[in-house]
Amino acid sequence: MANEQNLKPIRDSQVARELQEKSVEKRKQNDKERKLLKQLLIERTKSKDLEEMLDNLIQRAKETDKGFEIYRDTIGEKPTDKVIAEVDITNMVVDIEDEWYTFNNKEKSI
Repeated sequence: MANEQNLKPIRDSQVARELQEKSVEKRKQNDKERKLLKQLLIERTKSKDLEEMLDNLIQRAKETDKGFEIYRDTIGEKPTDKVIAEVDITNMVVDIEDEWYTFNNKEKSI
């Protein structure tokens, strides 16, 4: 498992480029496999089976919260997740020309 002690930065741009190309190729392969799987599932699902699955989904949505969430997400009504961040810069310290200044009351501290 990766942690900060065993992570090493890539210093050679050629190595970084090769790793990026491998990553892009793997992502494309995974996307193709997902698309093929989706296509096969759609083709093998008969209309009667599909209607039965939809009825079960609707019934589950009426009975449980999780079923409702799945139903809501399926019809494309999932709310976006928003993160609210508050930042306090009263004690922010900046290094300017080798002297330390603090923005707390604009006092110089050494």
